[in-house]
Amino acid sequence: MGWSKDSELKKLAKSKRIIDVAYALGMDLVKSGRNYTWKSHQGSFIISPEKNIFSWFSQGTDMRGKDSIALVQLIKGCSFKEALEFIAESKASVFKETAQAQKEFEYNLPEHSNFYFARQYLKEERGLSDDTIDFFLRQNVMALATNKNYQDGFTEPVIVFKNFDINGKMVGGARQGIFYNKRRHPEKGRMKRTLFRSDGTSGTWVDIGTKQQFKCSTPENPFKLIVFEAPIDMMSYYELHKEQLDNCRLVAMHGMNEAIISRNVLEALCLNEQEMNRVKGTESATSFLKKLDELQYSKNLEIVIATDNDSAGHQFFDSINLPHTKVVPHFAPLREGSLKADWNDQLKQVKASQKSVEPELAKAVSPEANRSEFPSIAELEM
Repeated sequence: MGWSKDSELKKLAKSKRIIDVAYALGMDLVKSGRNYTWKSHQGSFIISPEKNIFSWFSQGTDMRGKDSIALVQLIKGCSFKEALEFIAESKASVFKETAQAQKEFEYNLPEHSNFYFARQYLKEERGLSDDTIDFFLRQNVMALATNKNYQDGFTEPVIVFKNFDINGKMVGGARQGIFYNKRRHPEKGRMKRTLFRSDGTSGTWVDIGTKQQFKCSTPENPFKLIVFEAPIDMMSYYELHKEQLDNCRLVAMHGMNEAIISRNVLEALCLNEQEMNRVKGTESATSFLKKLDELQYSKNLEIVIATDNDSAGHQFFDSINLPHTKVVPHFAPLREGSLKADWNDQLKQVKASQKSVEPELAKAVSPEANRSEFPSIAELEM
């Protein structure tokens, strides 16, 4: 992306109403005088439409008077350029005070019947096993597809991570490039973007256990909702901990958004949309968890924050205000001298350690090794 293109995107982002950006991000807004407050952090997170800024007062002076670009970076945990691209792609979303349906998400990426190149990337670059890849393929939450850049016609293969609602309808997702191309993707070398018009309160999820099991949870064996910033971190966590995982839902948020946690708790614990509407009553799905906590009905629930182990991940954990609900962090361990770690880093480190041990084990059990330690009868008789 050239300088002129960056400049154009920045100009577009600056001209965008911050309230529209918040809407595209799936933030549940409540009108408060001339301003709006984010329902997940009512009173401390204020959006000012007149000034086109937001302030998160509980997070100190660094989070005051910020623009729409900073809002996307905060909620999605993405880079500056990725935030610009998100705003450019979501330019059709417009917030309305009156209830009005957002334009329907439409999935139109042509999918490949063969997952070979995606599998190769996930195994060789990300260290994931065939068993893990096959598990997530069986859940129908990912596919190999072709992404087309409609500005210049450039096409490339991407892994699509899919978001589904309680009815099994696809309502959004994210694209992960598999071929390295620093010229086209200078930030990370590969494409990493949400799908256009994705529902901002959904996430890519898999259940381990049944909904009937979830509903029968107890304080001693609670239903766990384990959340991640990205799908590949979710897959890595699954591979590292699958023997211990049960009675839980794993959710990749494509960023960090408490509304996604609330919605997934509600949808995981309800069998269908009719039950969901009855259970939540007049509450929105994105504020349901707050109400559940206020009523102290969340004793059979545990929220596990498995986001990146960095300052943003810690701030997200600290920002969750659910005094009657068990909310615990489970961050990947930091390596010495590092300021950031995620679960894919941890998986690759564990596998690298295993590989370094294998030659020593092979040497220890080889015939040559045995021969040197245990002489033959003929040798003993000499």
